[in-house]
Amino acid sequence: MNNYLLSFTKKFDYFFVQKEISNIIYLHDEDDNERLDHVLFLEKDDGDVIGLYIRGMNPLISKNKIYDLDDFNLFDSYEGLIECKENIKLKIEYVALFFSTQYNELLGVYMANNDASSSIFILFLQDEIYMKNNFSKCEASRMLEKRFSIEGFITYEKKCETDWKQVNFLNGKN
Repeated sequence: MNNYLLSFTKKFDYFFVQKEISNIIYLHDEDDNERLDHVLFLEKDDGDVIGLYIRGMNPLISKNKIYDLDDFNLFDSYEGLIECKENIKLKIEYVALFFSTQYNELLGVYMANNDASSSIFILFLQDEIYMKNNFSKCEASRMLEKRFSIEGFITYEKKCETDWKQVNFLNGKN
């Protein structure tokens, strides 16, 4: 595993593995109530958050609430923001990270509880975050294969207390 992959697996270990998510927080522009599709926050049971922001090839991750510290510099573009919460109950016991085979780019992440009865699939699309709640791992893989079949992707997964391991390599050389 190269340093780039190692860096992202460590970030996901720290921020997500074995954490309990209680809400998905979407931000809306206060002026026109339009949803910001390039930023997303996951609220943990203890009230802390994990923020994801995409502008370019890789997401930024923050542990700060938007009104505590604007890590993503959103108030440069927006006068005011409204938080809209969607309730979810998810203890993250399984994580799959999908990386491009051509570039150092995180394409998406799939997180689920042990029996996959609750899950989140997040796809990073240059300047947009696509998020699907209670999406199966199979559906997530099909979506990735359809979208990235030409350039291919690598999947690394982690189950509960195990180490990260590569589980597939689409359209590339092992």
